[in-house]
Amino acid sequence: MLSAGPWRSPEAATRLSDRSDPVPDEIWAEAARRYTEQEIAALVLWIATANLFNRVNATTKQVAGSWH
Repeated sequence: MLSAGPWRSPEAATRLSDRSDPVPDEIWAEAARRYTEQEIAALVLWIATANLFNRVNATTKQVAGSWH
C-alpha cells in the first residue's frame, strides 16, 4: 500500500504550478529504494489517471459519485 511517508510523489506530481521542481530527485530516489521500476511506472500512471478524472469532474462541475 502506498503511503505519504515512503513516497510523496502523488502529491508532488499533482501540484505542478506552485513549485519550480514539482518532483525533486530526492523523491525519485526515495521511491527507487522502495519500489521497482515497473511499480513506479504503475504508480505514475495511476496518479495520472486519478488526476485526469479529478480535472474532468472539476471542469464539468461534477461531484465525484453524484451521477446515480
